[in-house]
Amino acid sequence: MRSLAVCIALCAFSVVAQAQTTINLVTDAASYAPRVAPGALATVFGTNLADSTQSATSFPLPGSMAGATVYVNQSAVPLLYVSETQINFQVPSSVAAGTASLYVSRGGGTSAPYNVTVVGSAPGIFQDTSNHAVAQNLVDYSTNSDSNPVASGASIVVYFSGQGAVNNPVPDGKPAPVSPVATATATATATIGGVNAKVEFVGLTSGFAGLAQANILVPSLGTGDYPLVLTIGGYLSSSALLSVSGSGSAPPTYLTLAGQVNFLGGSSNTLQIYGDTTYVCGPNNIDVIDTSDVTMPVYDGEFGDAQLLGNGGKCALNTSTSEPILVDLVGPGSAPTFAVYSLEDPTDPVLLTQQALTYTYLSDLSFVGTTGFASTSSLQTDGNSITGQFGNFVAYDFSSLFPELISVLSSGPGSSGLNLMPNSLALQPGNYPNTAYITSTTATGTSTVGQAALVVVNISDPSSMQGIEAVTVSNAAIFTGFGYDLNLLLVTGNTAGYSNLGTSYFNINGNLTLSTMNISNVQAPVGIANVTTQIPTSGTYVVQPIGTDVFAIVNNPPASDPDGPSSLWIVDATNPSSPVLYPFATQFGLSDVNASNGYLLVPNINGLAIYTIQQP
Repeated sequence: MRSLAVCIALCAFSVVAQAQTTINLVTDAASYAPRVAPGALATVFGTNLADSTQSATSFPLPGSMAGATVYVNQSAVPLLYVSETQINFQVPSSVAAGTASLYVSRGGGTSAPYNVTVVGSAPGIFQDTSNHAVAQNLVDYSTNSDSNPVASGASIVVYFSGQGAVNNPVPDGKPAPVSPVATATATATATIGGVNAKVEFVGLTSGFAGLAQANILVPSLGTGDYPLVLTIGGYLSSSALLSVSGSGSAPPTYLTLAGQVNFLGGSSNTLQIYGDTTYVCGPNNIDVIDTSDVTMPVYDGEFGDAQLLGNGGKCALNTSTSEPILVDLVGPGSAPTFAVYSLEDPTDPVLLTQQALTYTYLSDLSFVGTTGFASTSSLQTDGNSITGQFGNFVAYDFSSLFPELISVLSSGPGSSGLNLMPNSLALQPGNYPNTAYITSTTATGTSTVGQAALVVVNISDPSSMQGIEAVTVSNAAIFTGFGYDLNLLLVTGNTAGYSNLGTSYFNINGNLTLSTMNISNVQAPVGIANVTTQIPTSGTYVVQPIGTDVFAIVNNPPASDPDGPSSLWIVDATNPSSPVLYPFATQFGLSDVNASNGYLLVPNINGLAIYTIQQP
């Protein structure tokens, strides 16, 4: 009896002592994107996930390994690999698009449920640590690399996961057969270096479970490394590099990776740099990164969780106030606040105030001195159609560190209060005195048809701002972003404005446009060129100068995949009459960039990358 009592006590103690199984993140297993597809390979990151490290050695794949079992919508799923911090598994082919519930069972206990986004297709390209695609040159199945490029005009096999439905389904956990071939049913397209590439085959790779391949014909390109983007059923992959050999010149090298730091970033971010400290402002928190050594940036922690609550992501820095401050524009748009943090200790910001705002749907915030300027942009709808479009330009006084509304510009050239204003920027004094630019459109009311407009505002007296003129172009329906370098202004726009039609209601569903303007007279921009591209995007709000007449721009995903990855492109406007575009990277969470001291800082959902800027 005594022995039994001791046993009961020890057994109870061992159960209590086992650490809690915790899920931190669920991604695809190839590119670590925050969504998965039926039948795809996926990864759980967490703590205490399994008793030990173990890999599957035979088919069918086991449902449990090293004490760990993964359940998706209450069903155990096939496992490929388990460890204390990571599990690779196959998503059930039967899971429906939407949100699936996942949990890990270990040793009789379970983790808290984790919601996973499931879409019809979620292509994720396998890649190495240098972002090079796992691919084989089809001519001899040799591994594609810098030293073994694929010839322009030849075919390449790229390995990925997340193709979605296939015409000959394979049972979960079992290898795809050689015959019949399991071909993806959704339409697949690809670009290599921004050039359309013919997709010859997309389907499951025989002999593997959940692994897919795309056979792609490489277009005519010069020798170099190019970003590959695969699109299946309208859903985009993150990019991965392919090495190509061909005639002609290699594309210029504008950016070279200097360093990176990994952390769980937000789905959308803005970036501010204060000395050796970089702030990555996301929806849920603001991450603090020590960038004193750009080759080895260090994650220093986070703040703002209690204020942002999923509605942050836009912040601005002011060093002209009595003490330096970081201001985060916190939503929702219908009830915005300014969260103001003191940066007296840059590594440990302190909340000074979180203040409700009179004007709603603020799009941005920029400073001249202690005055903050912002535009507002909002749509009124009846649920099916746009019934009104509204925008204003507002000024706030931050001299006391507690923002006070100074004035509102709701009328003037191209600024009637009935036009959208998706972006604005107060230009820095010196070469650009007393001026702000606002992106807009002539579309008003229920009409979604208009011309892109750049509104010029005199802000010499913030209490009485004056609209000067609106520069319009006919090849674009709306302007969304701009950046300036010396006497050159680059304005990004779109061939379509916010629309009642398209894949997503009230989204921009056209192609990127580029307009160059001479701003030697800053308050009277003169158009140089207007270019219409074939790049679909739902908006290009970020334009960052990185050299003499060279800009980095961030294209939001197309309307067909509004929650997909965004793309970083380089615009070389050294010939402003004919700007040239070069694709660089497509990543989830890529929504802002910032240049400082010869480096470009680029946040994404997996952390922060820092690139050395090179002027070809």
